[in-house]
Amino acid sequence: MKQVVLELNELMHKHNLSITQLHIKTGIRRATLSELANNRRQRIQFDHLERIINALDITDMNDVIRIVEK
Repeated sequence: MKQVVLELNELMHKHNLSITQLHIKTGIRRATLSELANNRRQRIQFDHLERIINALDITDMNDVIRIVEK
């Protein structure tokens, strides 16, 4: 079975950002970002995804999401 994984920890590390700093850039609650970063959230809102992509100036969705074997 395949699973969709959000690469938020890797992105924050690459951009040298903490959850608090990303919270300030995106306006997304810190608790929500923590859940997303630790893949504890089952759903992600497109609005959150767009805010993260814009804050980190991402142009390739493959940098954000990957599919892995579970």
